[in-house]
Amino acid sequence: MEDVNRNMPDAKIQTFYADEIILREGEIYYEMYKIIHGSVAVYLRYGEKEEHLIGIYSKSKCFGELHVLSELPSIYTVVAYDEVLLMRITKDSLEEFIRNNPKNAIDIMQNMAHTNTLMQKNIGLLLDDIYEKQDVNHRRTEELKKKIMQYSFTGANYLG
Repeated sequence: MEDVNRNMPDAKIQTFYADEIILREGEIYYEMYKIIHGSVAVYLRYGEKEEHLIGIYSKSKCFGELHVLSELPSIYTVVAYDEVLLMRITKDSLEEFIRNNPKNAIDIMQNMAHTNTLMQKNIGLLLDDIYEKQDVNHRRTEELKKKIMQYSFTGANYLG
C-alpha cells in the first residue's frame, strides 16, 4: 500500500468486505478501480434468476474502466469476493495512473478486450435463443393454421 500512495499521492484507497457491492449493473459511475489486495467477483444480472458470473479478478487487475472512458452505465455488477483493498481512479487521475505505471494501460486494454469478447459471446447466445424461440413460435403458428383450416373446411363441408 505504501508504494501505491507514493506513486499516486491523491489516490483514494478503499476497503470493501465480502459480498459488498462495489459497482451495480445499470448505474453510472465516474471511477474505475485497481485491486491492491483481495478479489472481486464480476456478474451480469447479479441477484436475478439469470445471474451469470463473468469472472473473479484479483491483485493488480483493473475494473470499471468503461465508466471512466465512456461515462455510460455499468454493464456488470462487481462484488467483493473477500476483503478487498482497491485504488479508486477517476477520470481526472487516469493519466497520472497510467504515467506512473504504463502497464496499467495494458491491463485496462486487456480488461476491455475480455469484456468485449464476453459481450460478443452473450449476444451470440441471445440471438441463438431468439431464433430458437422464433422457430418454435413459427411451428406452433403453422400447426394452429392447419388446425383452423381443417376445422374451417370441415365446417364449410358440413354446412354446405
